[in-house]
Parts: sequence; C-alpha cells; structure tokens
Amino acid sequence: MDSGTAGAAINYPAMGLIIAFCAIAVVNTLAMSTSARSRELALLRLVGTTRRQVLRMLRAETATAVVIAVALGTGISLVTPPAFSAGMTGSALPSIPPLVYLGVMTVAAALALAATVIPARFVLRARPTEALAARE
Repeated sequence: MDSGTAGAAINYPAMGLIIAFCAIAVVNTLAMSTSARSRELALLRLVGTTRRQVLRMLRAETATAVVIAVALGTGISLVTPPAFSAGMTGSALPSIPPLVYLGVMTVAAALALAATVIPARFVLRARPTEALAARE
C-alpha cells in the first residue's frame, strides 16, 4: 500500500463524520421546515385535501429535492475535488465504488423522506381548525 492510498484510508473516518454531521443538519432542517408549515398544511386540509394527498404531495416535493441534490452533488464532486483526489489516491477522478455511491444516495433519500413525512404526520394529527388557531 503506497502512502497515497494509506492517507486516503485514514481519511475515511473523517469523511464519515462529516457525512454524519451533514445528515444530522439536513434532517433537522427538513423536520423543522415541515413542522413550520403546519398552517399551510391545515389550510390544505380545510379546502378538502385528504391527509393521504398532503403526504403524497410532501413525498413528491422531497423526491424532487433529492433528485436535484443528487444531480448537483454528483456534478460538483466531479468538478471540484480532482486536485485533492490526485493527491490522496493518485487519480484525478474521485474514487468511489458504484455500490457505495448508490448506498449513500439511498440512505440520503430515506433520511430526507423520513425527515419530511414523520413531522408531517404529527402536524396532520391536529384538527385543521386547531392548527390555524394556534399562534406561532
């Protein structure tokens, strides 16, 4: 194992911690933004939208955001880190096995979906009129 590969292997735990911190930040942001939309969701319920339709809408919003985030993240990761990658692994292209990439994207999508749907279920438990009457 050359020094570049050893250096890359040492940085995996650091990258894992960075990814975990980012995941916590994203989940917190999504959960808070979904909870903050309680009045909007209550209005949708008052005009005749069912809970199922509201949840479907939120899942579609989340799926759209995940697809855009994956596309942008993948594009940025192909453009920005060639110098870092060349220094760490000897190759200008970022080195990640396809299954690991798919695994990270799947976990990210699952976290985003859970961080949106779980708070939405709590928000939708309240009666729409009570949610609108509550002051934020």
